[in-house]
Amino acid sequence: MSGGGGITSLVFREDDVMLLGVFGELDAFTGPELCAVVTGCLAQRPARLVMDVSGVSFCDASGLTALLKAREGAVRAGACFVLAGVQPVLQRILAITHLDARFGLRPPHGSTPHTGPAAA
Repeated sequence: MSGGGGITSLVFREDDVMLLGVFGELDAFTGPELCAVVTGCLAQRPARLVMDVSGVSFCDASGLTALLKAREGAVRAGACFVLAGVQPVLQRILAITHLDARFGLRPPHGSTPHTGPAAA
């Protein structure tokens, strides 16, 4: 568990899956800390990195950059990256910036996607 400057992270490993729980504000001050934690996770060579962001209370452009760097680092390391627990506030930011598609997020059950074909 790490914490400081408004963000806390918890890391668990089960088999080839690394679960990273992120709590607090994700911004210019905490983004580099998150990137360092992700780098440490990926150094353990998991097949899948699941980042649970259900505890993120705020995310600005720097926070989005940190999430993108985490995803790109996982891809470079050959790990599948999953962004889980996306709450409505972060979901809206990702949708507005069209990053929801980059993270492979689907609209909540029962809602209609803004663009593209309907999911099967």
